[in-house]
Amino acid sequence: MPHFDYNSADRDILGFLHDVADAAADTLDEIADWSMSGEREGQYSADVVIDDVIVDLLQASGFEVLSEESGIADVVWPITDDRLLVVVDPLDGSTNASKGLPWYATSLCVVDRHGLRAALVAEQSGSETRYGASRGGGANRDGIPVRVNPLANVSQAVVGTNGAPPYPHGWWQFRTLGAAALDISLVATGGLDGYVDFHDHGVWDYLAAVLICQEAGAIVGEVDGKDLLTIDPLARRSPVVASSQALFDSLMDTARANRH
Repeated sequence: MPHFDYNSADRDILGFLHDVADAAADTLDEIADWSMSGEREGQYSADVVIDDVIVDLLQASGFEVLSEESGIADVVWPITDDRLLVVVDPLDGSTNASKGLPWYATSLCVVDRHGLRAALVAEQSGSETRYGASRGGGANRDGIPVRVNPLANVSQAVVGTNGAPPYPHGWWQFRTLGAAALDISLVATGGLDGYVDFHDHGVWDYLAAVLICQEAGAIVGEVDGKDLLTIDPLARRSPVVASSQALFDSLMDTARANRH
């Protein structure tokens, strides 16, 4: 089993994240029980099964882990040494998965003492599309580099949301797809022009996709100006991501107005 720390190469770290996503996919293929776990509200038994596999692999290779399903180890924050922390959502969009809707993923984001280091969002429902990024190394979809195409005319925008926007919102259309990691990653490739969270999410839902979008040239923020990087399992954030400053400003204005 390889061992990773701050001095490991980004390419090696990302390669290992792909291995972890492969193991999650193999586990998911064997799951037939989509009942609730009874351990936490909204948690499926499948979430726990996949989480066990992912956490075991990461910890065996030297990573600290913050997971939606199992919380966080005894991590001193902020990181000041060579340790690496992985923020994990084993199955983002698990309700979609339970209903056979083909839009769910495994999300993994590596954090070091300087912040977001490497990320992988691995679609797990059949297409096996993978969005990846490393700090300063750009973003890619299935290994092919991606960049946002800035949209100047907000009225032409197709926007991903968590929750329904108020009307009128000023965009062309919106989509509420139910898997934040995948939804946000679409901004990096132009599948969506932006994303706005009208409610909130845990850090595991969005962090990997945030790095992917940043490395693709998107503008990223939080509705209330909070830091999107947190290790508090109880913290909630409302990310906003856009391909242009004009769209970002529109999304922020709409989200803030919706709070009142």
